[in-house]
Amino acid sequence: MNTDCLMLLHPASGGDPEGDLRRAEARVREYERRFSRFLPNSDLGQLNDDCHEHVYVSNELAALLSRGLLYARLTGGAFDPVVLAEMRAIGYDRSFDEVPPETHAWPSSTGQRFRWTDIWMDERCGLVSRPYGALVDLGGLAKGAAADVSLSELARHAGALVDLGGDIRTAGLPDDAPSWLVAMDDGRGRSRDTMRLADAAIATSSIQKRRWINNGRKVHHVIDPRTGLPASSKVLQCSVIADTTEQAEVAAKVGLINGSYSLSEVHTMGRALGVRGAAWITTDGVYLATEGWVGHVFT
Repeated sequence: MNTDCLMLLHPASGGDPEGDLRRAEARVREYERRFSRFLPNSDLGQLNDDCHEHVYVSNELAALLSRGLLYARLTGGAFDPVVLAEMRAIGYDRSFDEVPPETHAWPSSTGQRFRWTDIWMDERCGLVSRPYGALVDLGGLAKGAAADVSLSELARHAGALVDLGGDIRTAGLPDDAPSWLVAMDDGRGRSRDTMRLADAAIATSSIQKRRWINNGRKVHHVIDPRTGLPASSKVLQCSVIADTTEQAEVAAKVGLINGSYSLSEVHTMGRALGVRGAAWITTDGVYLATEGWVGHVFT
C-alpha cells in the first residue's frame, strides 16, 4: 500500500494482545496481496490482465468490487473504481515512490473511456462481466477496508486504533482520555485541528502529496471520473469522519472531487455513506467545515 501502518491497543486488556496485533497486521498484508494494482499476481491484477469479457474472481474481490460499484451508484459516479486507465494515462502506472518527477504518458489511442456502468458483478458466483479495457483500481477503497477488517481483530480490547497512512479507525476508548485524539494538518504540514473519535473513522483525500509533471502539465492522482482528468474542484483536501474507514475513504474522495460543502452528515448521500462530519481546505487556504465536524473538534 506504500504507506505506514500503526496499530495501538490502549490498554491491552487480557487475552493475547501480541497475537491479536500480529493477526491484525496479517489482514492488512492480505489486502495488499489480494487487491494491489501493482502486484501482477494479485486478485485485482489478474482481473485487469484477463482479456476475456467474463472473468471469475475470488469471493473477496467479488465482495469488495461489489461494494465499490454500490458506492459509485450512491455517489452518482463521483466515486468510480473504473479509473485505472485514466491513472495510467497521466503516468501513475507504478507505485508512487517509483513515479519519476516527470512522466510522458498518454491516453489510449482508441479514445474510448469506460465507467462503473460498464461493469456487471454477480457476487454470488464471483463473475465479473466487462469490456476489455475497463480497468479497476481499488486502492483507497481497499485501504479503508483493510483498516476496518484489521481493527476487527483488536475488538476484544478496551481501546484500539488502526492507522493506515491517515485512514484511521478507532474502537472503544483509551484508558487515559474520554476519546481518541487525532491531529489533523492543513495539507501543508501545519496543525489544523485535533479531532475526538470514539468508535468512528476518519480519512483524508488530498491533491497535495501525490503530484508530478506529465508531458509538461501538473497532475495529481485524484481522478474525476466524469472527465477522466485530475480533479479540479479548487479543493486542496477533504477530510471526513464516518462510521467506517471504508466509508470515510470513499466520502473524502467524493468531497474533494465535488468540492466544498458537497456532502455533509445531513445530506442524503452523506447519510448513505455514514458521514458524521466533513471539512475542506481550498487551494486558497480557506478552511470550511460542517456542524458535525466542528462537534468532533477537541477544544
